[in-house]
Amino acid sequence: MLLLAIAHLRHRKLRTTLSILAVGIGIAMLIVMLGLSHGMLNEVADRMQSVDAELIVLPENENVIFTAGAAFSGKYAPLIDAFEMDGRRVVKRTIGVMVDTLHMGGQQQRLFGVDRDDMNAFLGRRKIIEGRLFDADRKFGNLLDSMRNENGYYDPTRITESQEASACELVIDTRLARVGKYSVGDQITFLGRSFKIVGIVQSGVAGRVFCPIQVLQHFKNAGVPWVSLFFVQLRPQQETAASNYDERVADALSAHIKAKVELKTAYRQLMYESFSQVYIYINAASGVALVVCFLFILLTMYTMVLERTREIGILKSLGAGRMYLLRMSVIEAVIICTCGTIVGIGLAFGAKYGLESAKPLLTMTIEPKFVAIALAIGVVGGSLSAIYPGYRAANLDPVAALGFD
Repeated sequence: MLLLAIAHLRHRKLRTTLSILAVGIGIAMLIVMLGLSHGMLNEVADRMQSVDAELIVLPENENVIFTAGAAFSGKYAPLIDAFEMDGRRVVKRTIGVMVDTLHMGGQQQRLFGVDRDDMNAFLGRRKIIEGRLFDADRKFGNLLDSMRNENGYYDPTRITESQEASACELVIDTRLARVGKYSVGDQITFLGRSFKIVGIVQSGVAGRVFCPIQVLQHFKNAGVPWVSLFFVQLRPQQETAASNYDERVADALSAHIKAKVELKTAYRQLMYESFSQVYIYINAASGVALVVCFLFILLTMYTMVLERTREIGILKSLGAGRMYLLRMSVIEAVIICTCGTIVGIGLAFGAKYGLESAKPLLTMTIEPKFVAIALAIGVVGGSLSAIYPGYRAANLDPVAALGFD
């Protein structure tokens, strides 16, 4: 039966090829859309997970995914540091971050303003590939600290232009440096000023661009020590602590300081929830494409049945039963869809290579489960699309079929 089905398909090579391509394009579209959406979100989530901290603290009405630098008083830092739960201090370190955006590498990049002394929490084991960290010896940060009053404020007019210019420094990751062809010493215009790239760090850090937080506060807040969010490192938990220790601390800290506290480990889930509407569109668009593909298969199989009416009559007169004819129709459709799925997977890998070559900052991940889903959809869709044509072939009157011209 298999050889007969293959012979039927080879008899109409062009139609079979077009059917395989139709399925392949639909499958490739499904894999590419899933690979792009999951790849981009997972890449951002993985970079955030690299920060050496357990909690993220931000204003109550702010969203950790879409934060664009909302004002959050630096006075929260000592409150977080001093927080106690069950009679013991639980915070090891509070890291203030000011978030902004700038245009580099052909697209908007999230900029992290961080104190130089806190950069080790973002770098981890990653090394500076070229150059150095910004604000050497923390010169600018120490200068501002020496000028602050008891409330943390200082007079920004006392800072000279040369002092400002020397502090305008950036550190970028290797991926952005490769895409934008940046190197140490290059100048980037930001906030109407020229910022110098002084270091390039291994990719995988939370942000692709870093600068001194004091510089952002100086230019944007006139020196007021506001931040966008805090990363919070917790002290090692006691052996008797519950498994949900971080979650308990987050809830208690949120109630204590009246701010939103998110688990860093929940960042990935928050991203998927925030982009849930995008996934609805992706699923709908992929579904429509696949339905069109399988309708094409149904039409192809139906046309084949009409063309082979006389042949089907001969088979039935020789004793071929209904199930035999139905199975033959299904096998032909499954062969088409299986070949189409394989072609689609190949097209998806080709699209991945092409997209990442043209847009190196895009991350497309083709996971094994995407391939498994594509194979399942191809086989099941092929089987379903052949049921009606197969049913019609099985129910043809052999006498009428033999007389068909």
